[in-house]
Amino acid sequence: MATGEERTILQTGKAYRQFQDLKYLIDDSSFPPGKLFKERHRYQFEFTFEVPDHLSPDVCNHKITSPTIRQAHLRPPPSFGDPSVSGLGGKLKDDYAPPTCKILYTIQAALFRNIPVIDKRDILLVHKIKLRVKPAVDEWPPLDLLSSVNDYCLEADHAVLDSRTKEEYGQLTVTLEPPKSFRLPLRDPHSLISSTVNLFLHYKVTGEQSDLPQLQSFRGKLVATTFYTASYYEDVPSKQKDFFGRPKNYSETHFPPFSYSIASLDWVPAEENCYVATLLVPITLPRLNFIPSFHTCLTSRVYALDLRLVVPGASPFYLRAPVHIYAQRDPSALPSYIATVGFDS
Repeated sequence: MATGEERTILQTGKAYRQFQDLKYLIDDSSFPPGKLFKERHRYQFEFTFEVPDHLSPDVCNHKITSPTIRQAHLRPPPSFGDPSVSGLGGKLKDDYAPPTCKILYTIQAALFRNIPVIDKRDILLVHKIKLRVKPAVDEWPPLDLLSSVNDYCLEADHAVLDSRTKEEYGQLTVTLEPPKSFRLPLRDPHSLISSTVNLFLHYKVTGEQSDLPQLQSFRGKLVATTFYTASYYEDVPSKQKDFFGRPKNYSETHFPPFSYSIASLDWVPAEENCYVATLLVPITLPRLNFIPSFHTCLTSRVYALDLRLVVPGASPFYLRAPVHIYAQRDPSALPSYIATVGFDS
């Protein structure tokens, strides 16, 4: 039997949901003659179980705001919050899950003995093992962009002033294009995971200035946010805080920051008194245990990219964009709609 379940625990309550329950029977031809097992003899049975691309519709039958939310809830989530199975390549790593939520996959093998006299089955042996699952889900746009309530900022506009007289030289607008998705490799835990981000700058001259603005510093960091609830999510989750400003339904992890030295911006005339420039910045994930972005009825994991740009004479530009992380699909499993995992026990 292969099961998948998730749990959340909050101060206001707790919730449990089983989203997968697949049962398999070993064929009689695999048993020894007469189904008699000898003492101190090792027996080996081969079996496979399937990690489906989509869960049964029955596991998400609560109220939702759109079919897109339902579709997200019916994708199998990754293993989450269990340090005994977190990691890859035999090494355990932190997946930065808060203690308030867990997603577990378990395989259970049971051996029964029939008792014909009383028409009953007796359980001789039950053994469980936990399994780390990283489902391969196709690339999707970040779901939280659909919500009107989020803390993303894709554009910022500030005046560029003279440092002494505070006279306005111009108006600088920086627009951040959400980065392309990060793809987790199939089996290589050592390869670098990279993407790129585009920044579009628009400068309108409003005063007398001979030099166009340049970047003084460029810093960024990746932030992981885990949402959890004791009820079911009907929409994309949003952050909630208590009276003292403490998180009520989410936990954040800030990964190590990075910085780039930008020599100069290549400004190009656009229209009268206006200039534009484009900045292409590579982003590489640190060598940590990232899990794919996911949304379930009780739990969500999303990522965001925080950027801070400093231009002399202007207030700092703070930008935040959603980031999607997904797992690479095994080409040998295509065009099948399921991923098959095999075990010998």
